[in-house]
Amino acid sequence: MKRLAGVLKPLAVPKMPPPRDSRFGSPLKLSKVHWVRPELVVEVTYLTWTEDNLLRQDSYQGKREDKPARQVVRAVPHPPGR
Repeated sequence: MKRLAGVLKPLAVPKMPPPRDSRFGSPLKLSKVHWVRPELVVEVTYLTWTEDNLLRQDSYQGKREDKPARQVVRAVPHPPGR
Protein backbone atom coordinates (compact mmCIF):
# COMPACT_ATOMS: atom_id res chain seq x y z
CA MET A 1 0.00 0.00 0.00
CA LYS A 2 2.92 2.37 0.59
CA ARG A 3 4.00 1.88 -3.02
CA LEU A 4 0.46 2.63 -4.24
CA ALA A 5 0.30 5.73 -2.02
CA GLY A 6 3.51 6.94 -3.66
CA VAL A 7 1.91 6.55 -7.10
CA LEU A 8 -1.32 8.29 -6.05
CA LYS A 9 0.26 11.26 -4.28
CA PRO A 10 1.30 13.10 -7.51
CA LEU A 11 -2.25 12.63 -8.85
CA ALA A 12 -3.87 14.32 -5.84
CA VAL A 13 -6.36 17.13 -6.41
CA PRO A 14 -7.04 19.81 -3.78
CA LYS A 15 -10.81 19.35 -3.63
CA MET A 16 -13.43 16.75 -4.43
CA PRO A 17 -15.10 16.57 -7.84
CA PRO A 18 -18.65 17.97 -8.20
CA PRO A 19 -20.89 16.32 -5.59
CA ARG A 20 -23.14 13.44 -6.47
CA ASP A 21 -25.77 11.72 -4.43
CA SER A 22 -24.27 8.96 -2.36
CA ARG A 23 -25.70 6.71 0.29
CA PHE A 24 -22.25 6.63 1.89
CA GLY A 25 -22.17 10.18 3.14
CA SER A 26 -22.90 13.81 2.67
CA PRO A 27 -20.67 16.01 0.49
CA LEU A 28 -19.05 17.17 3.76
CA LYS A 29 -18.06 13.60 4.71
CA LEU A 30 -16.94 12.82 1.16
CA SER A 31 -14.77 15.94 1.17
CA LYS A 32 -12.50 14.16 3.69
CA VAL A 33 -11.61 11.54 1.07
CA HIS A 34 -8.26 11.88 -0.70
CA TRP A 35 -9.22 12.57 -4.32
CA VAL A 36 -6.95 11.96 -7.34
CA ARG A 37 -7.10 12.60 -11.08
CA PRO A 38 -8.39 9.53 -12.98
CA GLU A 39 -5.12 8.67 -14.73
CA LEU A 40 -4.06 5.41 -13.08
CA VAL A 41 -5.37 2.10 -14.41
CA VAL A 42 -5.60 -0.78 -11.95
CA GLU A 43 -7.15 -4.22 -11.96
CA VAL A 44 -9.65 -5.13 -9.27
CA THR A 45 -11.81 -8.11 -8.52
CA TYR A 46 -15.28 -7.52 -7.14
CA LEU A 47 -18.48 -9.31 -6.22
CA THR A 48 -20.94 -7.10 -8.11
CA TRP A 49 -21.95 -3.55 -9.06
CA THR A 50 -24.49 -1.85 -6.79
CA GLU A 51 -27.58 -0.06 -8.11
CA ASP A 52 -25.78 3.27 -7.66
CA ASN A 53 -22.77 2.14 -9.75
CA LEU A 54 -20.33 1.35 -6.96
CA LEU A 55 -18.29 -1.84 -6.64
CA ARG A 56 -19.24 -4.25 -3.87
CA GLN A 57 -16.45 -6.17 -2.09
CA ASP A 58 -13.70 -4.90 -4.34
CA SER A 59 -10.09 -5.98 -4.00
CA TYR A 60 -7.04 -4.28 -5.57
CA GLN A 61 -5.08 -6.72 -7.74
CA GLY A 62 -2.41 -4.48 -9.24
CA LYS A 63 -1.49 -1.64 -11.55
CA ARG A 64 -2.10 -2.00 -15.31
CA GLU A 65 0.28 -0.33 -17.73
CA ASP A 66 -0.96 -1.89 -20.97
CA LYS A 67 -3.79 0.61 -21.51
CA PRO A 68 -4.21 4.38 -20.97
CA ALA A 69 -6.99 5.45 -18.58
CA ARG A 70 -8.97 7.09 -21.41
CA GLN A 71 -9.41 3.69 -23.11
CA VAL A 72 -10.84 1.92 -20.07
CA VAL A 73 -14.56 1.16 -20.19
CA ARG A 74 -16.82 -0.75 -17.86
CA ALA A 75 -17.03 -4.38 -18.95
CA VAL A 76 -20.52 -5.58 -19.79
CA PRO A 77 -21.16 -9.12 -18.56
CA HIS A 78 -22.64 -11.56 -21.04
CA PRO A 79 -25.14 -14.19 -19.89
CA PRO A 80 -23.77 -17.74 -19.85
CA GLY A 81 -24.30 -19.66 -23.10
CA ARG A 82 -26.63 -22.61 -23.31
